[in-house]
Amino acid sequence: MKDTTAQGDIAEWQIVAALVRRGRKVLRPVSSASRYDVAIDNLDGTMTRVQCKMGRLRDGRIEFRLYSMSGHQGTRGRAYAGEVDAFGVYCPATRQSYLVPVSAIAGRTGSACLRVSPARNGQRTGIRGAAEFAIGS
Repeated sequence: MKDTTAQGDIAEWQIVAALVRRGRKVLRPVSSASRYDVAIDNLDGTMTRVQCKMGRLRDGRIEFRLYSMSGHQGTRGRAYAGEVDAFGVYCPATRQSYLVPVSAIAGRTGSACLRVSPARNGQRTGIRGAAEFAIGS
């Protein structure tokens, strides 16, 4: 059994560290009941609510879920629609963090992917390149 809490903690801290290294002001909610893990102060009176996820590298793409699971038997995933502005994704295989605005994955349900290497079939339309969303090191 995987320790999903530890994986989530690792992803969140890696994403926060990457954002802070890039000079972003990161806020944490006082309550864990929020649907977002952190918020970015945009320094213009607005915030970007970020849900942090662990990404998995598979077949040249980083996959991450667009829903949460409560961990209770028989529960279904719950989407973040309207409750977050971006997904922060940490991928241990690339050792990189990514910030993906919800607008970049509009219409996606279940999961989304960031392409690390070109698609084997040569597809270019509708591909989200991971480099475009990399936070930086």
